[in-house]
Amino acid sequence: MKLASRAAIAALVLPVFAASAAHADDTPVAPEVLVTAGVEPLPTKQVASSFTIITAADIETFQYRDVVDALKSVPGLHVVQSGSRGSQTSIFTRGASSNQTLVMVNGLPVNDPASPGGAANLANIPLDNVERIEVVRGPQSALYGSQAMGGVVNIITRTGGEKPVTTLRVEGGTLGTLNTHASTGGATGNVDYFLSLSREATNGSDVTPARLRDARGKEKDGNEVVSASGRIGAKLNEHLSVSAFVQYTDSDTDIDDDGATAGFVPVFQNFDSTYRSKRLLVSGDVAGSFLDNKWRPKFSVGVTQYKSQLDDNPDPGGSIYLADVEYKGQTVVARFENALDIHPQHLLTFGGSYMRDDYSSNGLRDFGGFVVTSTSDADADAFAVYAADHMNFGERFFATVSLHHDMPDDLKNHTSYTVAPGYYHPETDTRLTASYGTGFKTPSLYQRYGNEFSAFLGFPAGQYTGNPNLKPETSRGWEVGIEQGLAGGKARAGATWFESRVKDAIEIIFDPFTGDSTAANLRRFDVKGFESFIEITPIERLTARIDYTWMSLDTNTAAVVGALTRRPRHEIGFTASWQPRDGTVFATNVQWVDPDRDIPRDGFGFYVYPASYTIVNVAASHRLTESIQLTARINNLLDKTYEPAHGLEAPGIEALAGIAFSF
Repeated sequence: MKLASRAAIAALVLPVFAASAAHADDTPVAPEVLVTAGVEPLPTKQVASSFTIITAADIETFQYRDVVDALKSVPGLHVVQSGSRGSQTSIFTRGASSNQTLVMVNGLPVNDPASPGGAANLANIPLDNVERIEVVRGPQSALYGSQAMGGVVNIITRTGGEKPVTTLRVEGGTLGTLNTHASTGGATGNVDYFLSLSREATNGSDVTPARLRDARGKEKDGNEVVSASGRIGAKLNEHLSVSAFVQYTDSDTDIDDDGATAGFVPVFQNFDSTYRSKRLLVSGDVAGSFLDNKWRPKFSVGVTQYKSQLDDNPDPGGSIYLADVEYKGQTVVARFENALDIHPQHLLTFGGSYMRDDYSSNGLRDFGGFVVTSTSDADADAFAVYAADHMNFGERFFATVSLHHDMPDDLKNHTSYTVAPGYYHPETDTRLTASYGTGFKTPSLYQRYGNEFSAFLGFPAGQYTGNPNLKPETSRGWEVGIEQGLAGGKARAGATWFESRVKDAIEIIFDPFTGDSTAANLRRFDVKGFESFIEITPIERLTARIDYTWMSLDTNTAAVVGALTRRPRHEIGFTASWQPRDGTVFATNVQWVDPDRDIPRDGFGFYVYPASYTIVNVAASHRLTESIQLTARINNLLDKTYEPAHGLEAPGIEALAGIAFSF
C-alpha cells in the first residue's frame, strides 16, 4: 500500500476510532440562532430553510485559512477556484449560477457590480476577524431581494468581549508561504471593540497544468493579501445602541491569462499576468428598543467599493498579448428595519431599503493585433419594501411567511414570497420542514450597459453592447426535509429534497457574421437534488460528520454552451475532530467531487468531463500554556493533481506550522 494511501486512511480513521478519557464541559451552551433568518435572528430549531453555520470554533479546529476553505465543506455548494490561492472564486448553490448567490459581510452585500455578472469573488476574504459564516440555501429573495434567488452567504465578524484579549500569530510552510496576524478586542464601559490586521503571502504553484505548459517549463503563481478591519459598538442608553465596521483588503495575484505567440500559437503559460484588487467596506447602524423591548427599529447604511486592475505584458519567448484594464464598482445600501412582537406567537418584521450600484471599466487588451477596448460606465438605483411574520406555536409548530417587493430602476417591479412551515416533535427529537419560495435577479450593469469594442489591425471586428431591455431572471423552488436525533443525542441524521426552476436565464450570445455580441434572456433550466448528512458524537470531544449531495439538471432546456457547466452530480464531504485532552485537537476535512461537464480551456471539443478527485486536509493544534498555542496542518495530503476549473490546476501538497500568542 502506498504511503499516501496509508496517510489518507489514517486521516479518516484516527478521529473516529481513537479512544481516550473525555471530560465533560459544564459551561452552559446558549441556544443556537441563525442571524441570516431575516431582520432578526431566529432559533435554529424554528428555521425551515436549509442552512449551515460555520462557527469560529470550526474555523480554529479545521484551521481554515479563508472563506473559500470554509465553504468547500458546505452541502449543496460547489466552490470553484480558478487555480491557486487568490484566484477568481465562484460558488454554485444548488445548481444556480454563480451570480445568483448573495454574499454579505454583516448583512452588507459584497457582490461586485464591476464583475460581468455581478457575482462576488470569494477569494482573498480572510477569516482573522470572522465570528461565523452562515449559508442559507434555496430562494431567499423574499428576505433579501435580487441576487438571493439561489441562496445567501453571510460572513459575520467578531465583536469585543468583556475581557480584553490580544492575539499575535505567525505561520509558515512550503510553497514559500508566510502568514501573519494580529488582533485585539475587548470592552470598556459601554463600548466594545475588535481590531485586526493580517498578511498572507505565498509563492504558490503553477496554475497551468503540465499538459498545457510550453518549453519554458513550470513557474510559480503567487498571491499576497493584506487586510485590516475594525468593529466598534456602544450602548448610548437603555434604548439606543450604535455600531460601525470598516475593512480594507488589498490583494495581488498571479494569474495565467491565455495568450498566443506572434505565429498565433496558443500560449497558456503567462509569466507576468497579474490581477490586483482593492476592496473597502464601511458600514454603521443605530438600533433601538422601545415599548418594553417589543418594538426594535434599526437604521443601517453601508458602502462597498472595489477597484481592480488586470495587467499583462508580452513575455519573452511566450505570449505577445497585452492587457491594461481597470474596473471600478461601488454599492451603497441604506435600510430601515423593524421587529415588532405583536403577539407572543407572532414576530412581525418589516422595512424598506435603497441600493445604488455604480460600475465603470476602461483600458484595453491587445491579442496580437486584435484589440478589445473597454469603455463602460453605468449605474442603477433600486428601492424595496418587505415584511415577514414568524409564527411560533409552542415547541412544535413554527412557520415564516415573507414578502419582498422590489422596485429596480428601469425594470418592472417584482414581488417575491416564501412560505416555510415546520414541525418539531420533542419526544422523538424529530424535525420536519418545508419551504416554497420565488426569487429573482436583476441583470448586472455589464449585461445591460457594458460596452467593449474590438478591432483587428485597425479594422472593426465586433462589439459587445449591453442589452438594456433584459428582463430579470426569475425562479421558483421548494424543499422538504427531515432531521432525526438518535442514540440519546449522540447522533443526528437528516435529508432534504429540493427542486427549482430558473426562467429567463441571461447569457451572452454572438453573431458569427458580424462578430458582435450582447446579452439575452434564454430558456429555463430545472434543478433537482438531494442533501443528506449523518453526525455522530460517540464520546465526549469526538465528533464526525459526513454530507452527501446529489444533483441533477435538465440540460435539455439549456439554450447555449456554458449555461449548465460546473455543477457536480455527486459530492461527499467528511469532517471529524477529536480533543484527546484539554488544549489538544486533531481534525480532518475530506472532500470527494465527481465533476460534471466543463468548457475546455484549450479550445478542443465542445465540452470536457473532468475526472473525480479526493482532497484530504489534516490539522492539529496544541496549547502549551494558557497564552501559547502551536498549530500544524497539511493541505491536499495525498498530493492530488486536480483542476477545479478545467485547464487551471490547484496546488499540490502543502505543509504549514504556526505559533500564536494571546495575552
